This record gives sequence, structure tokens and C-alpha cells, in this order.
Amino acid sequence: MTPAFDLLERRKDKFMLWIPAGLPNASPPFLVLSAFEKGPPPPVNQSTRSQFIQSDHHDLWELDPNSISPPLKNDTVYQYWYEINDQSPEKLGPIQVTDPLAYTIYYTSSASRDDHTQPASIVKFRDRKLWPCDIDGSEPGPPAIPSQDSMPQNNHMVIYELPTSWSRYQHVQQNSQDVEIDIGTFTDVLALFDKTVGGKKFNGISAIDNEAIVAELGINALELLPPADARPIGQWGYATANYYATDFDLGTSSQLVALVEKIHSQNTRFFTDVVMAFGHEPYVYIDFKQFHLDQNAPEEKNSPDRWQSNDGGARDGYGGRLWRYSWPVDANAKVVVTSSYDPESGQVANVHPSWAFHKGHLHRWMTSFGVDGLRLDSINNVANYDFIRSYKEYAWSIYNSRYPNADPSKFLVIGEELSDPLNLITSGTLNALWNEGFQRRLRATLLGNGSDDDNFEWTVRKMVNCTLDYYHPFADGSQSLNYITSHDTGGGRAKERLYNFLSHSGVTDMERRAKFAFALFLTAVGIPMIFAGEEFLDQMDRSDDDKQSDPVNYERKSEDWRTRIFNYVANMVQFRKSCPALGDNDTEFIHVDQSRGGKIMAWKRGGQGKIPVVVVANFTDQDTEGSEYVVANWPDKEKGGWREVTQQRDVPAEWVGREPLMHWEAKVYTYWSG
Repeated sequence: MTPAFDLLERRKDKFMLWIPAGLPNASPPFLVLSAFEKGPPPPVNQSTRSQFIQSDHHDLWELDPNSISPPLKNDTVYQYWYEINDQSPEKLGPIQVTDPLAYTIYYTSSASRDDHTQPASIVKFRDRKLWPCDIDGSEPGPPAIPSQDSMPQNNHMVIYELPTSWSRYQHVQQNSQDVEIDIGTFTDVLALFDKTVGGKKFNGISAIDNEAIVAELGINALELLPPADARPIGQWGYATANYYATDFDLGTSSQLVALVEKIHSQNTRFFTDVVMAFGHEPYVYIDFKQFHLDQNAPEEKNSPDRWQSNDGGARDGYGGRLWRYSWPVDANAKVVVTSSYDPESGQVANVHPSWAFHKGHLHRWMTSFGVDGLRLDSINNVANYDFIRSYKEYAWSIYNSRYPNADPSKFLVIGEELSDPLNLITSGTLNALWNEGFQRRLRATLLGNGSDDDNFEWTVRKMVNCTLDYYHPFADGSQSLNYITSHDTGGGRAKERLYNFLSHSGVTDMERRAKFAFALFLTAVGIPMIFAGEEFLDQMDRSDDDKQSDPVNYERKSEDWRTRIFNYVANMVQFRKSCPALGDNDTEFIHVDQSRGGKIMAWKRGGQGKIPVVVVANFTDQDTEGSEYVVANWPDKEKGGWREVTQQRDVPAEWVGREPLMHWEAKVYTYWSG
């Protein structure tokens, strides 16, 4: 049974507003409500204004919709706001804010997208209760829970990272230039998995017309950058404003459920990205002190919430307000423990308000949208391991409730902390981390260089096997999230898309070098994550300043050389998902050619009793000399059935371990047949 969340249960019957520990001498909040119609807000005389009353807890306000006068109409969609006295440092007086627990919001009921003018909350009144609904009145149910057998294990996942808005673009004029802007929605993402949905999206482009491009790539996990509602139109979605609602511009709850149902039917897991270092949500105004902090306030001088973890300096709100994760302090800088109604249990307890708020939206997303894994943004800027551990454990409790005997290898909570402090994993705070070191090492080796003060050989060894990094020794491949490129393409050559990196590095044979990169990437220890568009070597069309608004140009996949890259990557993705040896950590380097500066290397993947995979890679500009190149110590050479995976061909017995290599070529061998 799914763990209950008391406040979310209460709001099925009544409008609810939690103000932890109460506000001294606070006047009651009001509900401002009207029947929903698209367009500007209704005149004041068409709205009702109703006062909340205290519930059985002094810091929990409620309003029975059946007590509103004039009576609400059955089966009708309403828009509403909460009228409160602003408690933020701005002290704006009485203002109207969005319900912080709203499942659906509507922005175009106001002309502004700034924090001061907040969108309407949307709800349906039916059968004397309050029902979450889309703006058209649809009441989406959750997707069916997929069978465990259909979902991939963590060590056989290939994740596809996609900002939803980047799934489609349109041309506009900006500063007298034609540019592409991102306008994608959940339905556009669905079209990448279901060719019956795409319509005219790729009509007339013969190479990709009527294709479901990402489904054909074969990935088995989709990670959407934050799908919760954010202030900006388009972009990545990291300025989260309404944590419980789907993003207004990306689509409705029903559309997201349809996407999840489709990918689950294709044995693909659904990951969401979550931002919890800072926010733009209504509690900034409802109860600032309990949920947020002003770093510059004198009483916060010694607050632990001011600083990033791991000596990272001051926390950064990036235009939002920092979340408070420790207890608040009074004017004398003394800690004030919050004894309050607990939204999770429904009992009075010592409660960290922000912890409870974030667990609430975790409950909402995992139960309403079938989330199969999480990526937590900027852990160092959240800066509270205890909270992160509590959040992770709550996520696991919801996952475990789905099945009588939940498989622990089929759920994962990943954190982004680019210094890779492995105590986040060893302490049980997280399950896995982004491995930025993999990106650095791979990009260095693509140019024949070492990285991180290592010589070339050890750069390759640590890239191939993340357990060998003695500064950050991952204990298992499922703890390391590897990537060639991530969404964060700003910051110069080290981060930009692979196409741009190779171009700026003077590489002219893009196809050869990209295939080489993906062969190394998809056979390395760790969970591979492909950033959308890299599978056909998409390129950056905007500057660093516009990095959040540079949508994927899927039409480029129709170019012949890019189609060949796509097909190569799709073949390797299929191999990575299914080959048992690539799910192991075991890696043995069997050949380092010192006569060529150590830049032809071979290694074996797979543990005891597994049919091995052998990778042979030439990191030089020269083909090997002669008609053969011998790799000594070849495992199981006497076995029949060896094949070369990247070219999908059988290897004659007399050529096993002897095939020549072209420049910048990686060959992948096995006699495993699936």
C-alpha cells in the first residue's frame, strides 16, 4: 500500500493551507474563487471571497467548498487564489498567491510571469468534493504500474536526457536574425516514442518521416528535465514555481500520463529531475521564515543554510529564494524548533517545513505519474545531507509499496554533485552520482590526451572502469552516471555538444570520431546517459548565453552521415542493454601497445563465468600496419561464434584476436549471442 500523505488526503475534501507553527497575530487567509474561463481574470464582482477557519490544528487552515456562498456548481472547473498577508522580506501587504499544493495552474489568467503576479490554481468541484483536473475538466488517473519484469535493471539502463521544450522548435526573428526557439510539449516527446502521434512534425523529410526516433534509438530510460511548473517559457525548467503542478507550457497531467504509459509499454523507465536548492513558489510569501532564508539578514549570519556543502562557498539562489533545511532562527540568532502539524503523518511533531513540502510533491509525482527514478539537481547547493537522505528514503518507500517484493535494482535516486563526494553514497544519502570525471577523460582521450594529471593509459583505465578512480572510487557501476554531454552545454569546450567540441578541436572526420566515442561510452562501467541529439551528433545553434533555449534539431538526423551515426549508436545501445558482461564491474586490461605510445589498448569486460566482451581501441591517427594486428592474452580464443558488434559481422576463427585496426577505430567483440 502506498504510504499516505495526510495533507494530500485532506485536500480532497477541503481547501487547505498549512502555515507551520502559525503566525503570531495572523489574520485568517481568504479563498478568492470563480468559475474557470480562459482569458484574463474575472472582475472582482464575479468572484467569491471566503474566509478560512482553523482546522483541528492551529497552524492548518481549511475551507469546506460546500460552505461557500453562493453554492458551487457540480461538475464545474474553478480557478482560485489564496489571499494572505505577505511574509517575505518585501512586505507587500495583502496579496493573492497560488495554492502551493495546486496540481494544475493557469498562467494566461494574468499578463505577467513575475513572482508577484501568480497564476490561478485549478480544481473541479464534483459530488461535494475537490478533484484535481486539467483546465478542460479532464480528471487524469495514474498510469498503470508496470510489471517488474518489464523494467530494466539499473546496470542495464541507457538513459536519454531531454529538456521537454527542446523536443520541437519554431523559427522566429530575434535581433534581425532567424533563430530556433524551443516550444516542445509532453505530446511532442510522445511523438518521439510513438510514430502515430507525430502528425506533420517531420512530414516531407523522407529519412525521418513517420519515425519515432527515440524509440528506434532503443534507450530504456527517459529522464525529463524538471517537468514541474517553472516561471520561464521554454528552457530547462530549473526555476520551479509550482512543485505539485505540471509545467503550464509543457502540457497537462493527462498528456504526461499518456507519455508515461507509452514508454512503460516499451519497457522504458521514467525519471524526473527535481530542483530543491531554491524556488519561486508561494511559500516565499505565505511563510518565508519557515521555508526560506535571506542570506543577508543579520540573524542568518551563523545559519548553516547559508553555505554549500563540501566547502563550496555561499549557496546561490539563481534568482529564486534559497530553501531552508535547518531549523529557523529568531532575531537573536537562536534556533527555533518548529513544533507543528506534520503534513505527512497528520500528527503534531517537530517538523522541518521544507522537508515536508518536498516530500509532498515527491508523493504526488511518484503516485500520479509512475516515476521510476529521480535525478536531484545541485546537491551541494541544497547543502543538507540529512534532508537528501530522508527524501531518498521516502522515494524508496513509495517504490517498494508498488510490488509485494520490489526489486531494488529497478529504482534509483541520482544526485548531481560534480565534485563526486562518494560519502553521499557510502552514507546512504544517495544511490548514485553524476560522474563528470568520465566526460573529462573521454573528451581528453578523443584527442589523444591524458586528463586529471594522469598519463594517457591511466586516463583510459579510469574512464573505462570508474571503480579505479582512487580519488572517487565508485564501488559499483550502478553508482556512476556517465555521459559524453549533458544538458549543461555552457562553459566552453569542456561542456559543449560533441559536434562543437570536435569541430573546435580541429577534428574533421566527425563520423569516425563520434562512433569511436560511443563505442567507448557504451561499453564502460557505469550507467550511460545520452543527451538528446547526441545520438546523431546534433550541434549547438545558440551561444552560451542562450544555452537553455537551443532545441534539438531532429531533422538533422536525416543527413546521411548523421543517419549512419544514429544507426551505429542504436546498435550499440541494444548491445549495452542486453549483454550480461556489460552489467558487471569486472574489467581486465589485456593489452597496452607501448610501441605506439600506449595508445592502442584492449580490455575485457565481464565477470567470472560470463561470456566476455573485448574492446580493442586505436587512439591514434594511423592505421595498424600490415594485414593483421595481434592482441595477446585474448580470452576464450578457442571458442566459436566470435563476432564484431559495431559492424555486426562474424569473425572467422583464424582471425580472432588478429584483426587490423583503422585510425580512431574501436572494435567490440564477443561470442555472446543474446
